Amino acid sequence: MMHTLVTTLKATSLSAWVINTPSVWPICETLHFIGLSMLVGIVGLLDLRLLGFFRRIPIAALRGLLPWGLVGFVVNLVTGVLFFVGAPDQYVNNSAWWYKVAFLGVAGVNAGIFETTQASALFRLGPHDDTPTTFKVMGAVSLGSWFMVLYWGRMLPFIGNAF
Repeated sequence: MMHTLVTTLKATSLSAWVINTPSVWPICETLHFIGLSMLVGIVGLLDLRLLGFFRRIPIAALRGLLPWGLVGFVVNLVTGVLFFVGAPDQYVNNSAWWYKVAFLGVAGVNAGIFETTQASALFRLGPHDDTPTTFKVMGAVSLGSWFMVLYWGRMLPFIGNAF
């Protein structure tokens, strides 16, 4: 099944454009780094606040930055898809990529659970209030997940095709 996916993607004009246009890959790398900086910078700061750090910063103010983190996520999604379509065989056979995807899933599920079950309680907290244990756990899971996404993404060229 993966072989068929790789073969199909490599036969597309989008894949050819990504691979054969010399500026596309470096531009995507640059945008991917900027998007990741936006995403992890904002989400990471919010996670640290959920863990109880930076109590002078109101959580509502940090949540106001989340749309910029979402912009970073979208930039990474688009550039990540371009990387994948351009060189699918570089990813599907690489265990580091699968770990990265798994931790993206953990981060996404954690964020979804937080937003649907806990987010409304954020606004009851004052600027100097400590956060409940639930927030601390979810902040730690988020921070840890994003760290692992960064780690496994960085390991992609070093681990190579480990399968």
